[in-house]
Amino acid sequence: MSTSHLLEQQLFTSQQIRDTEQRAFADGLFSEALMQQAGHAVFQTLTRRFPQAKRLIICCGAGNNGGDGYVLAYLAQQAGYQVSVIYTSPPKTHDAQTMLGRAQACGVKIEGWQQQALCADVIVDALLGIGLNAPVQGQLADLITAINNSACPVVAVDVPSGINADTGQVMGHAVRAHITVCFIGHKIGLWTGQACDYVGHIHLQSLNMPASYYPSVAIKKLTDTQLCFPKRAKDSHKGDFGHVLVIGGGEGMGGAVMMTAEACLRVGAGRVTVATHPEHVMPLLARCPELMVRGVQQPKDLLPLLTQVTVIVIGMGLGRNAWGQALWQAVQDCPQPLVVDADALYFLAQQPKTKTNWVLTPHAAEAGRLLAKPYQQIDNDRLNSLQALMTQYQGIVLLKGCGSLIGHQQTIQLCPYGNAGMATAGMGDTLAGIMAGLISQFGFNLDIVAKAVLLHALAGDEAAKEGERGVIATDLFKHLRSLLNRA
Repeated sequence: MSTSHLLEQQLFTSQQIRDTEQRAFADGLFSEALMQQAGHAVFQTLTRRFPQAKRLIICCGAGNNGGDGYVLAYLAQQAGYQVSVIYTSPPKTHDAQTMLGRAQACGVKIEGWQQQALCADVIVDALLGIGLNAPVQGQLADLITAINNSACPVVAVDVPSGINADTGQVMGHAVRAHITVCFIGHKIGLWTGQACDYVGHIHLQSLNMPASYYPSVAIKKLTDTQLCFPKRAKDSHKGDFGHVLVIGGGEGMGGAVMMTAEACLRVGAGRVTVATHPEHVMPLLARCPELMVRGVQQPKDLLPLLTQVTVIVIGMGLGRNAWGQALWQAVQDCPQPLVVDADALYFLAQQPKTKTNWVLTPHAAEAGRLLAKPYQQIDNDRLNSLQALMTQYQGIVLLKGCGSLIGHQQTIQLCPYGNAGMATAGMGDTLAGIMAGLISQFGFNLDIVAKAVLLHALAGDEAAKEGERGVIATDLFKHLRSLLNRA
């Protein structure tokens, strides 16, 4: 596999990127040369993506990100573009000062930010880089607002200004880019949380950095090519593909468990048994006669089922009453792998414990409850929140959301697929079923859990091809088979 292909699958923290740069500098690369390469990379991307553009406004900050912008300015000026540079304060680093001098020598128009209107074919954001760790205020905030209000295409240099490169948090104000030209390696914060609405299309430029300079540990970005499963033997029978026990559907909440159970079947589980409130038995059988359904009044009704199954998934529509709590307590110490979702996560938060062979599937609010923190803190630092969940609860943890994160021990993966149309009732129930169905066939491990997340997201993207608004969870079912069976 080529270095460039590997880089596309890896995500780094800002400190890892800085460490990579320092290894290059220690090996003889000049920082000024790296800045020139960065400016060239933006210029190449700009000319390729906007071939008709002639007028550029380049907004430069005081640091090295601004220096990259000054390189772009003199390159574009030399190529015949009409270039204007707007800065909020003069450059503070030696390299950026050098590039400013070159831009001035080429005749680039350079002026301070005076609330002037921004009108160009393309605006380039070179204000703030990966070092941002405080809220954006004052003139910078005003300029970012003006960029966003301009209606011009925006190219961000390395990181959209105002986005924290590690967490994805918007630091008060942030540029909404159409394209982000990312240097050296993908930054984790650009692929998760709030940043997803600001980065546009991310174009990676390695700046010819040798592979040996990169850290050995990186977060892995899932790709659709990973969604492959072994072909079934011709003499297979249903017992070869596991038996899922789905527990949920308290009084008046049967829909969630229906979707979970059907999702298990749709991904190929050999058998699926549903343990639910008695009122849901007939509706479940009417909707999906392939299921086995048991009405459960109390925990002892579960006991005969627990010895028969390969994997248990619990929580969907379980309810937070005594019935739901009793079922949770009955299964939490079972030896089988356990997928813990929805109301089961609520009970776990009330009495935390650890288990090595479960998958916890919280969204931000549920994660906040598990960690006894406001959900805003979870969203503002999703990576550290995931790591805290893994430390406190063990097993595999899926932190759902834009750029879902999956973690187990020292390994973290991110799913870049999915869409806003999936922000609707039942999507989590469907995912829980997909996950349990795959575990029943292929076993409990991080790779299978990640494939479940990937399959769910890709099915959601297929369902949204006619438009995101109006997608419902059961729309995903018709896309699962083709995704599962593609070569």
